[in-house]
Amino acid sequence: MSKRESKKEAILLAGMEVMKAHGYNGTSVKDIVDAAKVPKGSFYNYFESKEQFALEAIDFVSSQGREHLIKVFRDSKQCAVVRLTRYFTSGVEFACDSEFRVGCFLGNMCQEMSDTSEVIRVRLDQVFKANTRAFADVIDQGQKMNRISASLDPTTTAEFLFNAWEGALMRAKASKSRGPLDAFSKMLEQILA
Repeated sequence: MSKRESKKEAILLAGMEVMKAHGYNGTSVKDIVDAAKVPKGSFYNYFESKEQFALEAIDFVSSQGREHLIKVFRDSKQCAVVRLTRYFTSGVEFACDSEFRVGCFLGNMCQEMSDTSEVIRVRLDQVFKANTRAFADVIDQGQKMNRISASLDPTTTAEFLFNAWEGALMRAKASKSRGPLDAFSKMLEQILA
């Protein structure tokens, strides 16, 4: 990584932490540069605007999430049910470790920005669709191995699981408890049984 790329990533990571804590609208460019300990002009050397910063933050977070998703879902030694369960269990552990303060960065951005920034809405929709397709592929694999009921439509089931998961994360954040995540996990077991 070049020095320029390294500095840009440092600004991005510092700014994302502020945005995770305060949301898009609660974060100014000044907040981002203060967190990164760089002059305001440095921000504009790397990002055209706060909206462009948010798009790159979405790409960064989705790339990390995608790597994790691929790592868990491509473990062909495990059956599809185990892979799906392991994916969500790791999310429960992360939520608990962060004391339910963070939720899902992408979900939070979606709730806050989908009505005010078309470009952010479209990018988030693309990310969510890609994740949902990955879930559907694993469900389909599980059906082919007779581990998941063939009566379930993989795409609809994936959509339901992804949406229910995002909702459980939101509720866990609001209640500051794992209760909504545990309820999701119990239903996951029943759906995949």
